[in-house]
Amino acid sequence: MTYGNSGLKGITQTLEDLKEVDTEKQAGQQCSQEEPLPLLEMLRSLGRAAAPLGCSTKKLLWTYSPGREEEFVLFCDIPEPRRPRFSHGNQCSPTQSPGALPCGGSEDLADIQWYRQRGDGGSLEEIAGGHPHVTQSKSMLHFSTPEMAEAGTYICRARIRSAPDVDCCLKTVLEVRPQSLAPCNTSAPHKQYLLLGTIGSIHCPRLSCRGNAHRPEVTWYQNGRVLAGEKSASILVDDVYDYHQGTYVCDYALSPNASSWTARAVVQVRTIVADTKFKPDIVYPTQDVLEVELGKPLTLHCTVRFGFQRDLHPVIRWYIKDADREWEFPVFQEKSIKSTFEEEVIERVVFLKEVTQSYLGRKFVCFAQNSIGNSTQTIRLKEKKGGVFLYVLLGTVSTLVGVLAAGVLIYTYWIEILLLCRTYQSKDETLGDKKEFDAFVSCVKWSSFGSEAPSPLSEEHLALKLFPEVLENKYGFTLCLLERDVAPGGVYAEDIVNVIKKSRRGIFILSPNYINGPQVFELQAAVNLALNDQRLKLILIKFCSFQEPDSLPHLVKKALRVLPTVTWRGLKSVPPNSRFWTQVRYHMPEAPVSPGDPAVAVLRQSGALSLASGKSLRLRWLAQEEDLNAHSDRMCPSQLAGGSMDVTMPSSGLQFSAIPQANV
Repeated sequence: MTYGNSGLKGITQTLEDLKEVDTEKQAGQQCSQEEPLPLLEMLRSLGRAAAPLGCSTKKLLWTYSPGREEEFVLFCDIPEPRRPRFSHGNQCSPTQSPGALPCGGSEDLADIQWYRQRGDGGSLEEIAGGHPHVTQSKSMLHFSTPEMAEAGTYICRARIRSAPDVDCCLKTVLEVRPQSLAPCNTSAPHKQYLLLGTIGSIHCPRLSCRGNAHRPEVTWYQNGRVLAGEKSASILVDDVYDYHQGTYVCDYALSPNASSWTARAVVQVRTIVADTKFKPDIVYPTQDVLEVELGKPLTLHCTVRFGFQRDLHPVIRWYIKDADREWEFPVFQEKSIKSTFEEEVIERVVFLKEVTQSYLGRKFVCFAQNSIGNSTQTIRLKEKKGGVFLYVLLGTVSTLVGVLAAGVLIYTYWIEILLLCRTYQSKDETLGDKKEFDAFVSCVKWSSFGSEAPSPLSEEHLALKLFPEVLENKYGFTLCLLERDVAPGGVYAEDIVNVIKKSRRGIFILSPNYINGPQVFELQAAVNLALNDQRLKLILIKFCSFQEPDSLPHLVKKALRVLPTVTWRGLKSVPPNSRFWTQVRYHMPEAPVSPGDPAVAVLRQSGALSLASGKSLRLRWLAQEEDLNAHSDRMCPSQLAGGSMDVTMPSSGLQFSAIPQANV
């Protein structure tokens, strides 16, 4: 930013005043070393509200070697000035008493701004990033190119953190000139290296050419901070660590005269490890063959790891080798991926707009080199032919996974699937078999153990209560219970054989009391009958665990091992939609009389048919022109008080008659 005459009208006059102050010093007039008030007023006119205390002056000389890489820095190291106290009569009164001011050092400075006035007396301008060769970093100004640096006056203005209402400033008069004499052979370089873990030293450039007797006292800075204990031309480092790295500045007076210029030299110190002894390591590519697709673009990466070298000049190239010639890729992109004390990783990338057939017969060579040697990695391009096969493989795998998942689902819900199929099939297993019952239920009789009523968790409760409620009431099967459907007074063995012959299934609820009791005869009789009647199938209900006694008939032992068994799991099996009842239904005959059938529904509403109450009926289906007495054996015989009851359904034209067993 450049300020015109309207905003900084008094700056030029201020500089003239500074010259007058220097003249007064040479004449022996002992006044304050503070800047004249016009300069302070002009700085205040730049828009700063705080009151500046005065500018300290420093004159620096930068002598550079033309053609060499060299840097220079200015930092806002404001010394601790003294505030003079004057009498009312004279500014140079001998009665002044000094008082300490808060401006001192650079650690307590904030909001630092730099201004510059060229040596030809031009206008004052703020340095705010618009200069390509001058950059500001915190409290320092960095000059990167000596030939482009401009001599002049540089003013640093800062605010004090501990006293926000106070401003301080430092005026640095910089003279830049090339070195007229050739540098001596012993002159220290402006870039110096310290080997980690060893003893090292940092030398001030150009002072090494002088003898010890002519060497002045040196003020050393590290990253803008004064090193108070270092006054010689070199700094000795007993043990080098990484924090010794940075920007070092050495200031020394050109002559003993207090008004002479101060020479400044900048040293960039870098902490390093020992130079590598190995060739570059090609990290990528590692394979010899690269599969590509014809007609598509291709990017080739060459990533190389270089060990540390003080003067590292890495070389990375991509070559194409044909049968009789070799050439380098003309277009590439190179970048540093990683840089540490010990290594640097660099990548070079080349691009192929389209992979053609001609590229498949050529070799692509990644070449890397340092001062130790070189390394190469050669790859060949191969056409990728596995695209269709990959799709086929994925399709096959997906199909197999789907089939496997379907198999697991079918295996898990096989019984439910079969029952669903039965629902929609018209097959009726009961037609023409001349059997009266869908199932005969056999269980242990608790009355034989002296119990008046069966326990809610007993086998007899399952047989006499739950089986009728679920299989008869919900699913419409006809059950035959010995206590309910067989008239007393007959021969026990004959009654058992007769009801089993009239049943399509035999359900036997097994428990220790059943296996060791007289009811095992019912199972033995059913096994013998099933050997001769293929329509008779037996279902075992494992009510609880038991051990087969030695007295158990051999035929029954074999039957226990081969017959289908459904396990009762206590309260979990009680709900009608449990897995237990699903498995029982799976083994029951197909197409039983459903409770949703019109005949059963009408009979239940009339009160003449109550399967839950144990009144088993025969249904005789009558049509208007055909007698269906042959189908009256679908239900268990039972005693029914009263006469027969006829029910006519106008919607279907069918007539149903409920007839007691004695009348059949």
